[in-house]
Amino acid sequence: MNSGSSFRAYAALLFAMLVWGLSFLAIKDAIDIVPIFSLLFIRFLLAAVFLGLWVGRQRSVRLPKRDLLGLAGISLLSPIGYFLFETFGIAHTQPSHVSVIIATIPLAVFLIAFLRRQEQPTWKKTLGILTAYAGVLSLIGLGRRDVGASLFGDLLIFGAVLCAAFRTSLIKDVLKRVTPLQLTFYQFFFSLFVFAPLAATDGAGWMSRLTALSVLEILFLGIFCSAGAFLAMHYALTHLAATQVAVSANLIPAITLFAEAMLFRAPLTSAKLVGTGLVIGGVLLTQRTHATRRPTSLGVPERGG
Repeated sequence: MNSGSSFRAYAALLFAMLVWGLSFLAIKDAIDIVPIFSLLFIRFLLAAVFLGLWVGRQRSVRLPKRDLLGLAGISLLSPIGYFLFETFGIAHTQPSHVSVIIATIPLAVFLIAFLRRQEQPTWKKTLGILTAYAGVLSLIGLGRRDVGASLFGDLLIFGAVLCAAFRTSLIKDVLKRVTPLQLTFYQFFFSLFVFAPLAATDGAGWMSRLTALSVLEILFLGIFCSAGAFLAMHYALTHLAATQVAVSANLIPAITLFAEAMLFRAPLTSAKLVGTGLVIGGVLLTQRTHATRRPTSLGVPERGG
């Protein structure tokens, strides 16, 4: 790979990490004006249209009925279940808490694989999992007095983690027959059949309260976080080692933590710093044992935020 391609690949990777790290803050601010169901519907409508145009260019829209039914079922876990838990969780806790807990998705995937006897436990994996969840517990326990944080909100985020982990364990066979682009497009598309009727219950009164900033936040979430970041990640994966891409996801909690401090004036407490450090260290330790594998979900939020 030449230096130009390398630079573009790393730039694409950094772009994806940056927008996903900022997505939690954009959601937190947007839901002050936009009802959650309406936000999710508009977000994924924008993403489906954007990715639909891209899929159309690739001439890969059509899939066998069996695969479409499978993707529709998986969509109940993500994006539907995942983003319902995540967005309601963000409404009840701090973005930095959300980002750190979401970072444990690959660990939950490993635990599910252990239970299904698809993974063999090693001391590195075990130590990494224990370290990361010690970080989560310290964040939740010591950070319970953080302004805007709550145990209820943090537990909702664990619901998102479980949805993403189970979804990851189910898509391995699907990805043998469909491309990651097709998978992402159809999951967004099928989610609209759930989010549209839910959004209808919100009414339209909130639209009169829209500001230029909230409109930009919606566009940012729909186009950049859901669609643009996926395309950037896909480009990075075609030019960089899968391990480099997977490990880079550990930047997301740090980006959220410091962006929250700068934009929301949230204090950088010891609980946040220690919890974030332990989670990143634990995830890195488990990912070192998967250096030769291509990660299924990259262990990152599916807009994964």
